[in-house]
Amino acid sequence: MTTWQAKLQPRLIGNYWSIQGSVPVLGRVRKQYPDQETARLESEKMIVQVSNKIAGAEIRETLLTKSEEADAHTALKILQSNPDMQGLNLTGLLNWAVSNYRNEASERTIEDAQKEYTDELVSLKRSKTHIDGVNNKLTRLANWFPGKKVSEFTPENIRQWISETKGDYGPFAGRDVSRTTRTNERTKLKAFFNWCEARKYLKQTPVDDSVKSPGVQRAEIIALDVDQVKNFMAIADSLPKHLRDEAVPYFALSLFAGLRPQELRPVDGSNGVDWSDFTWRKKESTLVISYEVGKVTSRRVIKLPENCVAWVKPFAKESGPVVASSYASWRGIKDYVRARAGYKVYGKHFTHIDYDLSKVSNDESRPKYVADVLRHTAISYYLESNDNNKDLVANWAGNSSKVIDEHYRSLIKGTKEISPSKMVEIFWSIKPMRTK
Repeated sequence: MTTWQAKLQPRLIGNYWSIQGSVPVLGRVRKQYPDQETARLESEKMIVQVSNKIAGAEIRETLLTKSEEADAHTALKILQSNPDMQGLNLTGLLNWAVSNYRNEASERTIEDAQKEYTDELVSLKRSKTHIDGVNNKLTRLANWFPGKKVSEFTPENIRQWISETKGDYGPFAGRDVSRTTRTNERTKLKAFFNWCEARKYLKQTPVDDSVKSPGVQRAEIIALDVDQVKNFMAIADSLPKHLRDEAVPYFALSLFAGLRPQELRPVDGSNGVDWSDFTWRKKESTLVISYEVGKVTSRRVIKLPENCVAWVKPFAKESGPVVASSYASWRGIKDYVRARAGYKVYGKHFTHIDYDLSKVSNDESRPKYVADVLRHTAISYYLESNDNNKDLVANWAGNSSKVIDEHYRSLIKGTKEISPSKMVEIFWSIKPMRTK
């Protein structure tokens, strides 16, 4: 070690690690450092600087060994000789490699990734219904592609998987399946493969923009006529008491207050309308739909029509869900009422209520039940009875004025015998014959 090199060695002076002394190139050096390791690294840098300058080379701050410098030089030559990598430096190349390199330890089959994915959904407190739905889809995918790794899936695999074309390889091929169902399949798989990509289990998700969404099957919005409404309420009101206590408030609030099904009995077990949300008054009773109910995006206060109050109030309690039954039990009650009303309903859910009806409820001769038709009916009659004031109705229904104007205007057409205004009058006068 030369004299100037010795001067650049760190020393403990007055409780501080210091480098002090006059050396070639750098001149007088007087520096302090917080710890020995930092002082040692700075010492090595200064020694390299001085050595390079003395040797006639450009002053650099590298601590590479000769073999490391040779390796870096070779790598740069390879990089510069490849026309596809022009303009890319070693740092950029390394960053690209880190983001794309996968080794065997990162490989996952569908089953392996599925377990990790659903464990994370549980930790995020997603609903049991959501997690079960994801598991069902991924288990079916794993059964169709046993042992296949997530990194081996291609966009073409996914296109065929959600296709209904006969001859394609997937669960929907050759079947009459709605676009909504197939779009939901794509959505769930996209979320799963995006998660796999984020964890470097594959380079790129196979559910990319080339896999087009089948779209949503939009049903025509209709409103029930007054006879159909009376029939629904009469059926609900004729049920045995243990079923009537939930059915009458549910159908009344749907038909006369425009509540959504998920606000009254959410599928995923989240909060629904509670009896404590009601305020009963002589002149104007109200129901508050809070942010916690049915995952709504805005709070609204519904002025309850008089006939709605007449149907619902006799069943009111101090607190507790309006529909307290499990979703499986409630689905049976709801489907039974629909089947009694003449609609095509899969009878498996209410065989315990009416076995004979459950056997014929799925007949092709029956009309299909239109989703949300009860809510559509309430909004349509409310719009007609409020002089087509779309802003007022939008606030009442929890929709935008644009949606009200596009979907609900002029649905109440009347008949040859009954004018639209008379039909509206009859609708809001439909009340129960009994008090409870």
